Amino acid sequence: MISYSQENRDDHFYTSTNIETGYSYSFGKPNNRNFHLLSIGINKTNYGGRHGGGFAYGIGTDIGLNTRNFTIGPKINGFIYYQFIVIGSELIMYTDFSQTSIRYVPIIGIGGEKFKLTVNPQVILSNKDFQPIDKGSIQLTVNFPLDRKQIKFKK
Repeated sequence: MISYSQENRDDHFYTSTNIETGYSYSFGKPNNRNFHLLSIGINKTNYGGRHGGGFAYGIGTDIGLNTRNFTIGPKINGFIYYQFIVIGSELIMYTDFSQTSIRYVPIIGIGGEKFKLTVNPQVILSNKDFQPIDKGSIQLTVNFPLDRKQIKFKK
């Protein structure tokens, strides 16, 4: 008698270009208050397989909703997904157009191709005196696909 551990089936892989929208709740020292940020961007995602894995990379910006001065943070990012685990990083340049601070943000959380809920501690690389945003945040991000295609592999 012959038996198989899993049925023989085709795995599906996708590539997608997405509009990324998100909300960050920024907390922690050095400020005496918490900040709210809107995140908008575009990313490219490859995802699929039997156990659900993939990666994404993109560009975007954070916009301070309750900062003292109008503050934005252009950023580049990259993520790796495996099942429901998300690991990634961002490089952000926060500015209020009179000062600038560059930050590296390692990211860990749960989610996948469509959404992610992450914890984002920030490592300040330049201008530690400029504190437009706190040193950590929790972020919820949702991807809205613009162009999603299935990738076909030859057998």
